[in-house]
Amino acid sequence: MGVSPSMRVLQLTKKVPFPSKDGESMAILSLASSLVSNGVSVDLLSLNTNKHRFSSNLYDLDSTIYRSINMVEINTDFHPISFIINLFSNLPYQISRFVKKEYKVKLISLLTQNKYDFILLETVYLTPYIPVIKRYSSAKILLRTHNMEYEIWERLYKGVNWGVAKLLYKWLARQMFRYESFRLHSIDYLIAISKRELLMFKASYPSLNGSVVPITWNASKDSYQKTLKSNTQNISLFFIGSLDWKPNQEGLLWFLHKVWPICQANFPHLSFYVAGRNMPETIKQMTLDGVFMMGEVDDAAAFVNQHDIAIVPLLSGSGMRAKIIESMALGKVVITTSIGLEGIEAQDTFDVCLANSPEEFINVIQLLLTHPAQMIQIGINAHHNIMNNYESVTMGKKLLDSLNHHFNCYP
Repeated sequence: MGVSPSMRVLQLTKKVPFPSKDGESMAILSLASSLVSNGVSVDLLSLNTNKHRFSSNLYDLDSTIYRSINMVEINTDFHPISFIINLFSNLPYQISRFVKKEYKVKLISLLTQNKYDFILLETVYLTPYIPVIKRYSSAKILLRTHNMEYEIWERLYKGVNWGVAKLLYKWLARQMFRYESFRLHSIDYLIAISKRELLMFKASYPSLNGSVVPITWNASKDSYQKTLKSNTQNISLFFIGSLDWKPNQEGLLWFLHKVWPICQANFPHLSFYVAGRNMPETIKQMTLDGVFMMGEVDDAAAFVNQHDIAIVPLLSGSGMRAKIIESMALGKVVITTSIGLEGIEAQDTFDVCLANSPEEFINVIQLLLTHPAQMIQIGINAHHNIMNNYESVTMGKKLLDSLNHHFNCYP
């Protein structure tokens, strides 16, 4: 069943996905790119938040992906009174921060001036606009989940031992679970980022139609470098990720406090390079032997290619880690936790390395340092995994075939 080149999609996002330096932006652009590569026309409507402000001139933005790019500025700063009020509302405060009248007005304008086949909501944060979409358009509504939001708060709750924070995280997790479950009934199709999440969402709503589209990798931008360092004294570890995301902060600090001191004692020649946008001052000012705080880097792929072993020590969070996909695609060995690997089909010690405790991290690092040929082979296997199973054009075609099957778009 073919896909008509006239198929049109409006993609709604809670942040401007430019520049593509964080996992959410990479996920947004990878899906849009996979659709465009298969002949679909995609328009973008983004909230331009003060936290992730896109300050360049919109007309100077060179995008070969979108037919049109639209954005509405919004302030998502924390407001204690609104937070307290929303604790007793059906709408979680985390969601309510992205509801804005001006965005609704722009959305109505696009819906009335264009005939779309699908409206693609990137994350549950855009679901408050579903009533507007249904009123002004007959397009089918697709919800693309980057994770299970309630699970992030649930894991934060489980990670806190006591106090007000534990009670608060528990309440927020329950509130978000109820909201996410409710919104599943108002969409036409779910695009889950992993098989695990699709199954868990279907457990809440068994008749839900959906499929899995992971974060993909565009083979045309591949800068894979297969290199083998004969001198293990030059091998370096690295971390890259958005450091305004609490699970990233939590995992990095855990690694620096619990793992790195042991690492330094056992492997004093090792260096650890930390990169990420919006790095808190408390992390930026840390002074640890062998640790280099790089802050935000201009070219993530170049940074990854400069180093050897990716450290992704996630203890909470949900969804799929774009930076793991990127590191694997570039042929790097990734050491991550079971939570970090969720949503990614990979095998321990074949194309990725698993570690869930300080002792396991140290053992894996020692294995890689003493077996450099195995280290490079794991990186090669990782690269092949991403090229074979997460390639953008292929995944886009699979999604369109599934949509055609469910909605009989173009018989």
